[in-house]
Amino acid sequence: MRTFKYNLGIFFVIAISIVGVALWVLSPTTVFTFNSTLDVLFMLGQAFGILGFTLFATSLILSARFHFLENIFYGLNKVYERHSQIGQVAFMLMLFHPLLLLGNYRGFSFGGAISFFTPSLDWSINWGIFSLALMVLLIVLTLYLRPKYHIWKWTHKFMGLAFFFGAVHAFMIPSDVATYMPLRIYILVVFVFGIYSFIYHSVLGHYFVKKYKYIVSAVRVLGGNVTEVLLKPAGEKLNFTPGQFAFVSFKDVKVSKESHPFSLSSPVGLDEISFTMKVLGDYTSELPNLSVGSEALIEGPFGKFSYKDSENKNQIWIAGGIGVTPFLSMIDSVSKEPEYSVDFYYCLKNEKEAVHLEDLKKYETKENSKIKIITHYSDTDGFINADIVNTKSNGFNNKDVFLCAPPVMIRSMRKQLLASGVKNKFIHSEEFNLRD
Repeated sequence: MRTFKYNLGIFFVIAISIVGVALWVLSPTTVFTFNSTLDVLFMLGQAFGILGFTLFATSLILSARFHFLENIFYGLNKVYERHSQIGQVAFMLMLFHPLLLLGNYRGFSFGGAISFFTPSLDWSINWGIFSLALMVLLIVLTLYLRPKYHIWKWTHKFMGLAFFFGAVHAFMIPSDVATYMPLRIYILVVFVFGIYSFIYHSVLGHYFVKKYKYIVSAVRVLGGNVTEVLLKPAGEKLNFTPGQFAFVSFKDVKVSKESHPFSLSSPVGLDEISFTMKVLGDYTSELPNLSVGSEALIEGPFGKFSYKDSENKNQIWIAGGIGVTPFLSMIDSVSKEPEYSVDFYYCLKNEKEAVHLEDLKKYETKENSKIKIITHYSDTDGFINADIVNTKSNGFNNKDVFLCAPPVMIRSMRKQLLASGVKNKFIHSEEFNLRD
């Protein structure tokens, strides 16, 4: 089922893309000529424009955190992976769109290129130039200058403006979009969904997106540069399943106001909820300064990382550092279901970095417990690997493996597990470098 849902998301993207290109092919004004290289490049340029625009819209839709997208991509982390990938492909297509058309309009020369990309009295072209220039600026800023999170998030909102400029260009330029009504309607529909998604979350999210109000009830500084924030509801409670995460922002002058994703580390069913965060940057370094009584806004929950999403009730959990957080919630629930058996590997640099280790060990000593806590310290034991897990857990047969760790550790462990014969469908992962 997990594989089917993951593929369903891919089908969603492909369908949006194919329809636009298919309508362009069916347009009576589309002329397919292969008399010269320029003719072929011109046709590719037209197709790239249609495909690039639809994928640009798709990337905006995927960025809006619609819950139905979680269901068809199987997790918001997968949605954002596709958002990033599709956005990059859309940018490349829209970059090559005018370059491939250049030969027919100005010829392939430096002077022709300069005049082609210089604003003129033809505003149908100018809007396309503005759109592409803004996209290039934002991509360079994101990929090469690597601004701080709050600056990146603010500048990222201008992608919607670039999309709007591109849409104006698409509707004004004398092309198949202007002359073939089915294609024009489709591009209009794609534009409406894309711009709605952008406005819904990035511009007016404060009004449209449901958020739960909580009050900071305690701030605890734990070992290993880890801060735990406890919150009590100021109204409607957030209902979540073990392993999920949420986007949190705090109304506190001591902390930046933008929202960030964190796993819920508290057991389900309590009035108070908690987030356990490690200092990994400027924002998380501010969290120990939070004031008790400050208001928090929570959007979510999100995520499909659940021990119940498995074919086997015999499981192996592997946490790398602060990747322990979703397991803190999961272990409380799984301890109440005796049909589950869990070998939990808590991987750290050393014992000083361990948080809630004593609490975890209490689940191991419960009567009739099938939970085994295995600590692994890289300073003394080296990096965790599939061979170590295979030996200590008596093999991987009929077991599901859950991973939450830095991306490099997850990639390494997944590769090793696959090489050890574990099927991909039995490997579940949650990376904690999500950026919204």
